[in-house]
Order: sequence, then C-alpha cells, then structure tokens
Amino acid sequence: MPLPLAIDHAVIAVRDLDAAAARFAQLGFTLTPRGHHSFGSQNHCIMLASTYLELLAAPVAHPWLGYYRAFLEHAEGFAALALSTDDADASYRQLKERGIAARPPMDLARPVDGGVARFRLVQIENLPQMFICQHLTRDLVWRREWQRHANGATELVRPTQWTAGSALAVKGLRMPIEAHGVRLEPA
Repeated sequence: MPLPLAIDHAVIAVRDLDAAAARFAQLGFTLTPRGHHSFGSQNHCIMLASTYLELLAAPVAHPWLGYYRAFLEHAEGFAALALSTDDADASYRQLKERGIAARPPMDLARPVDGGVARFRLVQIENLPQMFICQHLTRDLVWRREWQRHANGATELVRPTQWTAGSALAVKGLRMPIEAHGVRLEPA
C-alpha cells in the first residue's frame, strides 16, 4: 500500500469533554457515547461517511498522551490528523523503508455498544500531530445512527489551516462553526 494515505480522522483536543460534547451537539452534530480507551484517554466521535472528528480528553499520563496533555496546557483545538490504513504493520514497514522513524504498531481498544472497538496505531517519531490508524472493527464505529447530523455534515475533506485558529473543511456543513479552538468550514 503506497503512502501517502487518506484521512481517517481529525483529533480535536479538549479540556472538558462533557462541555465539548454538549457544545458540538448544540451545533448540530450527533456524537457517539463517551469512549474510554485502553490507555486512559476518553472521547466522543462525530462519525461521517468514511472519516470522523474525535473530541479527545487526555486525563491521565501515558506515553501516547503526552503530546495531547502538553497541547492542552496552551490551547484546545485541532491537535492531530490520523491517516487511514488497512494494514498498520505494512505502513510501519514502509515508513521504516523510507527512512522515516516511527514507533511499532500499538493496539488500542475501547468498549462500545455491541462489543469492543479495536484499532492499531503507528506514531511517526517527532511528528506527534500525525499518525496512522487501522480500524479492526469498523462496523462497531461507523453506524448510521451516528452519521446523521442536523447541520448537514457528511465528510471531513481536509485541514485548511493548522496554526492558531485551526480549521477543517467539512463537506455538507451548511455554515461555518467555531468551538473549542477549531473552526469547521463548509467544503
């Protein structure tokens, strides 16, 4: 599988997950129930057609969460972009073959209604704002009831800005939305 890879999801780091979930719901998004990852982070996801937005809180110390905890000391908002792969191990080997330092694939899980959602992640060294994600249980996360949004959002298209005032382009979104340090723009 050749690199570069498609967008899997955007991580929006937040300090208060309950407040962020309430605000994004008020803005017309349908959110998944609160998730508790195996290494201590918590999230709510905004599932779209084949991508999603992840509201992420990092309340505990863990090597994979250090970047998010440091990010949240200064701001909330668009903190990371996950690229999609069907094979995290092959993506890891490709990165290494190209001389790109990366951590070996790590398994991650979180309980969801109907089972346990499982993922494999590859973190690119010295680039904590980008990682590779393989979904092992897609059917547990991409559910129709979570993909309908009153504001019309259907798909994350791309980051449009990744500095102060971070912005993401979202297909179907009827009007610009700004909340918790991120701006979502109609694509």
